[in-house]
Amino acid sequence: MNFSVSRVGILSYFTMAMMIFIFVYIVILIKRLFFTNPSITLGSDYVISTKNQKYEATQIECIYMNYDRIGIKLHGRRLVPMDLCFYFDSSQEIEGLKHLNEWAEHNKKQVKQKFFQTLM
Repeated sequence: MNFSVSRVGILSYFTMAMMIFIFVYIVILIKRLFFTNPSITLGSDYVISTKNQKYEATQIECIYMNYDRIGIKLHGRRLVPMDLCFYFDSSQEIEGLKHLNEWAEHNKKQVKQKFFQTLM
């Protein structure tokens, strides 16, 4: 048997492998975008937003609550940034609100039952 690999054959296999790799990468990105829940992390004296930005407690003015929606308002801003606006799942709501109120008390921040607007 005689095997001959031409330049065209190698190039077509390489192109096909790259297209498969790019397709798999795009599928993984779409899965992460649509099937992961954004979360806000409350540290002892900071907050990490859904966009992974860290805000110190000194930057935070107060916490607004409007029905199920919760927003963390920053000093000097009229609107709540979208990445600091969230809500709890119904299964985690009681525990989450308890933890949020403890965090606000620890950092001396007011929790207000008030309508708020978000900033995109």
